[in-house]
Amino acid sequence: MTADPGSDFVVTRLFRAPPQRVWDAWTRPEMLAQWFGPKGVTTTVLRHELHPGGLLHARMDRPDGGTMYARFLYREVTPPARLVWAHAFGDAAGNAAPSPFGGPWPLELLATVTFEPAGAATRVTLHWTPIEATPEERAAFTAAIPSMEGGWGGSFDQLDQFLAGME
Repeated sequence: MTADPGSDFVVTRLFRAPPQRVWDAWTRPEMLAQWFGPKGVTTTVLRHELHPGGLLHARMDRPDGGTMYARFLYREVTPPARLVWAHAFGDAAGNAAPSPFGGPWPLELLATVTFEPAGAATRVTLHWTPIEATPEERAAFTAAIPSMEGGWGGSFDQLDQFLAGME
């Protein structure tokens, strides 16, 4: 896994599975729920509309009893090569919501995920950049890059295990 040292967050990981299988793990709600989110959470996909303008709304139940929601508003769906969405924390109704962790944070991030064949494997690159963020929100985002590396690293570990179990 590699991260970009700039103000955007970029992470790349090689998965030992063909692109279609990796694409399915990102785009089929029953599969996404098996690996998406920080380690230890239980993810439930509440709504999934995989098309430009469509919404993904998911609940993540933490071991401490807390709940967080994720909201993706899809902008581009190009099977099996590219997904683009506006990524946000959400509320129970599926609306974009401020970060549950407090402090300045961009309301939305532009998420771009690419799936590139690499022999029998797939190289996945996730790129996050704040959308219409204030200077304070962008600074908070940049300061959180090490934490995002750990968070996505854990999610990608779970994806790796999920894909291995599909063989």
